[in-house]
Amino acid sequence: MLGLTERPLKVLTPQYAERLRVFNSAARNLQAMGIRLQRIVPQDNLLVISPADGQSLQSKRLTEGYQRHGSAGSTRYTVLFQGVTLEWREPISYTRPAEFAGIDLTFH
Repeated sequence: MLGLTERPLKVLTPQYAERLRVFNSAARNLQAMGIRLQRIVPQDNLLVISPADGQSLQSKRLTEGYQRHGSAGSTRYTVLFQGVTLEWREPISYTRPAEFAGIDLTFH
């Protein structure tokens, strides 16, 4: 129990408080755009969204720093949105429009 002369422990530094402010603002803006947050990881400055939402943000040019990380079963994409990292994963078998897959769909 804290005595009257003891000060409570200050948990948030000014830098961490600002980082959380930016993180919460970005999360609220995404939700206001109708994007559902699948996972929220404030300590890593990371929000996980669906592949469709990630592609939508990319097509609207609302993100920057696009990175693609391939693996055996899926591809992980990361971008920056208002100072926060967004991530989504697509399984290798994920259905994408032909122009993204590089497939020529000419029928004879």
